[in-house]
Order: sequence, then structure tokens, then C-alpha cells
Amino acid sequence: MSKAVSKQALALLTKRVFSLEEIQQQLEAGKLPCTIEQADGEGARTLRGQLPSPGPVFVIEIVESAWPAKIDTGQDLGPYSYGESLERACKFNVNWTKAAEVAAQHKAVVLVRMQHEAAEPISATEVLAQMMALAQVSLAIGSLEDVAGYFCPGGEIFVPVEVLDEILQASKVAGFPPLDLFANLRLSWLDDRWIIFETIGNAQLGLPDFEVYADSRQHDLNEIAAWLRRWSWQHLQADSALVDGSVAIGPGDAKFDVLYADDALLAPKRNVIRLIAHDEEKMPEGLPGRLRIDRA
Repeated sequence: MSKAVSKQALALLTKRVFSLEEIQQQLEAGKLPCTIEQADGEGARTLRGQLPSPGPVFVIEIVESAWPAKIDTGQDLGPYSYGESLERACKFNVNWTKAAEVAAQHKAVVLVRMQHEAAEPISATEVLAQMMALAQVSLAIGSLEDVAGYFCPGGEIFVPVEVLDEILQASKVAGFPPLDLFANLRLSWLDDRWIIFETIGNAQLGLPDFEVYADSRQHDLNEIAAWLRRWSWQHLQADSALVDGSVAIGPGDAKFDVLYADDALLAPKRNVIRLIAHDEEKMPEGLPGRLRIDRA
């Protein structure tokens, strides 16, 4: 039998330390049966259940401390959890002005993870469906009092639990996956004109992250954000993926050079697909060399 391995992880930041018993009662009230298991040796107790339809096993663990700024080797907080992820989630949260304040008040974490058999093949579409089911589990727990917010460490997203519900409902109506729950969009200024607009978290879904480099005065930034989601969605089908070294057409029929890279410009370090706009404005000094392109 192959060994079960932890895959994607979601979390709820809480204002007190919850018990597994109260979480079990909450989930079973929502018709999601689960059992409490005692680990061998010094391992922590966990709550174990199975996602419907049929889905993989989910495991819930209580972390009796705040989310760490630095993740040490051996800390099992999900395979896509990086150091300072919560700080970045708050910094790049454009819709929740109190995100950092609320995050600073949490005392513990409810960690909700999926497990698969190590040799089990799974497509990006299947992972996305299971992540959505895992978000539903998190939403059920999130209705308990003293939950500070929903946190996706791999996507560096921290939002109120009610926003989690709103995004899931809107996704169902629109028929479009709730990528906003799993992968953040981050806008940073490289100088007074050039920006980098990027995704963080697509790797959880088996998709590449993207970096868009463009002159902000030549493009609508809202349209670029929409295209970042479109390009991500496009990569769910391998035959529609962007080709390294090609030219992609973006919003307003703008042209972008496509470059695959393993050195994301901003933390965390990860593989990315770079989309560099064919803009007339000179790029910031040193940036073409950093991106290994021949551009004035």
C-alpha cells in the first residue's frame, strides 16, 4: 500500500484554541461524518473524514499557536506554505483594510488538509474540484464563534469567513472556479510606470503562476487582472497552454512575450510564466537583465 501524503492545505485562524470535539460536532451537524484519531507516540490528535462524491480523506488538526512567520523544516503546514505568507497575504489584501489587525489577534489555527495515496494520479481539474470541497469544509467550521478569518497559505489569501461563502456562491452562479480563494493577485510597482502583476498559489492546483510586466499607462490594470485568471484557467487544458518563447495576445489585443522561468522576481521563490508587454516605455534600469531579455 502506498503511503498517504498531505496535499493542499487550508486554514482558519482562530481567536482561541478550539477542541476537535466541537469541530466534529459542527461538521456532523452538517452531515459530514468524521472521527477523532489519536496518533502514535507524541503525534497530535486529528479529526478525519472523507470528502463526498467520492473524495479524498481530509484531516483536521489544531495548531495551538499563531501562524509562524518562519516555517521550519519539519513543520507540516502544507506543501505550498512559505515563510511570511500571512504577512504578504495581509500586505496584498486590497479589500480588507483590517486584515493585518485581525491577523495579529489570532491565537491558534485549525488546519484542514487533504491526503492522497502517494502514487495516485490526479488532474488539475480534479484538484480544483477537491479544493472547492475542502473550502466547503472550512466554511462549515468557519461559522463557529471566534474564527478570525479564512487563510489559504499556499495562495497567501486571508479574508473574512463571510467572503469565503460569497466567493463560493458567486462561483456556483457564474460557473467559473473560485480561484480567488486559492490564488492571490498581487500588484507591485517597479517604478512610477512599470508594474508587475502576478499570481501566487496556482501551484496548489497543478497550474503555473504568472508574472505580467507592463507599463501601467498603456494598460487597464483591471483588465490585466482578469487576464491573469483567464491565462490560469487556460492552463487547465494542456493543449491550450502558453508556449515558451511565443507571443500571447492579451487585453486590448496587446502583445506579450511568453517566457518560462524558475526564479520568480518576488518572494516566494517558485516557477512562473512571464508575460512581458511589447510597450514603448523604457523598462526600469536593470530589469531586462534580471529577466534575461534583450529590451531597452
